[in-house]
Amino acid sequence: MMMRKPFIEVVEIYKKFGDVIALNGVSLEIYPGEILAVLGENGSGKSTLAKILYGLYFPDKGYIKVDDVVTVFSSPAEAKNRGIFLVSQRPQLVDDMSVLENVALFLNTSPSRDLKKKLEVTLRDLGMAIDVDRGVYTLSYTEKQFIDLVKALITQPRLLIVDEAATYLPRELKLKFLDIIKKFAARGGSVMYITHKILEAIEMGDRFIVLRKGDVVGVFEKGVDVTTIRRAMFGSEEYLTTFKRSPKKITHESFALSVENLIVFDEHGKPSVNDVSLNVRSGELISIVGIAGNGQKELGEAIAGLRKAARGRIMLNDNEITHAPASERIKKGLIYVPEDPFREGVAMGLTVAENVKLFSQSKVSRELLDALIKKLDVNPSNPFINVAKLSGGNIQKVSLARLLLTTPKVVVAYSPTRMLDERSKTLTLSILQRLAESGSAVLLLSEDIEEVLHISTRLGVMVSGKIVRFFETPDLESCREDIEKVMVHA
Repeated sequence: MMMRKPFIEVVEIYKKFGDVIALNGVSLEIYPGEILAVLGENGSGKSTLAKILYGLYFPDKGYIKVDDVVTVFSSPAEAKNRGIFLVSQRPQLVDDMSVLENVALFLNTSPSRDLKKKLEVTLRDLGMAIDVDRGVYTLSYTEKQFIDLVKALITQPRLLIVDEAATYLPRELKLKFLDIIKKFAARGGSVMYITHKILEAIEMGDRFIVLRKGDVVGVFEKGVDVTTIRRAMFGSEEYLTTFKRSPKKITHESFALSVENLIVFDEHGKPSVNDVSLNVRSGELISIVGIAGNGQKELGEAIAGLRKAARGRIMLNDNEITHAPASERIKKGLIYVPEDPFREGVAMGLTVAENVKLFSQSKVSRELLDALIKKLDVNPSNPFINVAKLSGGNIQKVSLARLLLTTPKVVVAYSPTRMLDERSKTLTLSILQRLAESGSAVLLLSEDIEEVLHISTRLGVMVSGKIVRFFETPDLESCREDIEKVMVHA
């Protein structure tokens, strides 16, 4: 009987960033026709492994074998030449170019008539009606994510590295996205499927690798249960929390945050927030959910003072702040938590301790600093390490420290758990819920229904820059189907 040979092998890969060990002798194999699910908590080394396989990072030690040939990729071009492609959470597309031009750029060729026909056939075969001559800036996030997948599939790759790429697709379209990947594997392609969502990994994977702090701590076959993977990732399930909406009746008559007929334009001069009005009282946790690209991000940035409001008013405790600088809004008690900590969340050139000091705007004791790091489970726990050396998820944890230094009057958070594993996500949502119960007005903007259903006082759906409907019931879970229909079809 002929033994099955792996397409690619990772052999004793080591990678350090300063004092931080990202990968500590990692070995694994990926076989043709297989979906290998790679799981791990924030800072476990998942993305580092993906970037080494795609030629973005060079390992300190170890090597890769492709078809039994030893190699190490020094660039994505080398990886692509061997049939290896990366599809990441953020579509790698140029907004100012058309879909066809983006695919041509990716393939390092011209946007010829033959390429256009090939692209149109591929899209049609996948059941996607997207005009390839459209400017990418006109596409929704979902359409961009599908195009990012298609530009890899059109090359007939041998290995797809899918790094959290389905995380914020709505359920109906996520199932289609995942089905495309399954069909690719069924035709003999190899897939490394990286996700922090355990149930999604179990649905997708044929085998499972769990990383923790750079080590492989578990290798499992199909049929493994959730509890086994959770224990491998985190050591226990003690972090799990059953969220319940606060039974307290909101008695405040005035609004801590009011948005009136707000209009905000995006970078292309289109209204990304189009005549939005909403109110949040102290003690409320209101969520606005929608598919990415429908205005949640711009709404949050406008309230925080990071984006200019074209028309309308923003009120903070009856004080107009529509045109106030972000620094003044912070002094008045408004805290903004961005989805992307790299740009607005932290100062990348400073240490963890220096960032916390910036958030508090006063002296921070070593005891408080250590307590914050322990509470947020920042890894590594050294407060004097530069945040640029941390993983994306751990950088977001440092950004979240601002929520624990005081009880803010208003919190505006945009997809604060996007980069976080299951345990860190649970902690973050618990913090937001406790802030609301302590009297803060919390506005949570998200693309993830799961993130908001169980903790929201009210839930609004945002489509094409407008809040098209609000849901308010003791059990928002019962409205899930209606919420998803409004998100996708409004």
